[in-house]
Amino acid sequence: MKHILRAILLSIVVGLAAAMDNLSTAERSAETCGDPDDTLAWYRLYNANLVTYSYTTDVPLVTTLILGNGYALQTIMGMVFVTQEESTVPCYFLSSPALEDNFVTINATERDVAIANGYALLPALQTYIYPSAICGSIPMYRLYKSAQTLNFFTTSESERLSAISSGGFSDLGIAGYVLPAGVAASC
Repeated sequence: MKHILRAILLSIVVGLAAAMDNLSTAERSAETCGDPDDTLAWYRLYNANLVTYSYTTDVPLVTTLILGNGYALQTIMGMVFVTQEESTVPCYFLSSPALEDNFVTINATERDVAIANGYALLPALQTYIYPSAICGSIPMYRLYKSAQTLNFFTTSESERLSAISSGGFSDLGIAGYVLPAGVAASC
């Protein structure tokens, strides 16, 4: 039960207001770009004891995981939307307490296959990201280590290459596109 509750907590991806440069409606294309003022920082944490990553926009959860659950904050991966914006798609959050793994996907078929294989969909933790490189967004790479059933996401190309060359991860491509941390979108 302890691991199930921990896995659920690790999977929470909810709100945190993040400072972004203000863009007036005239400076962005309403047809293509979401409002960067509506984004939150997306944090990546890692627990070496459990060999698992957690991704969240919830600062109180980040604090709880660091202070009481053995996690270390690794990075702010980028900025994500917590409500549907122009040109964004749902980024589903899935967790497997049995595997101590979680991952995100914008692919509904992949979501459904994961659910059929024991992952739980946590709709309250859903965010929204771009499916393609628009509005100043950057790629979010997805990697996987089968030896540990471990999904890993990064927006750093050098971190991606290092995980592939020396970390035992396989490259699964681009999971979607997020806005860079601290940088307003440009359309």
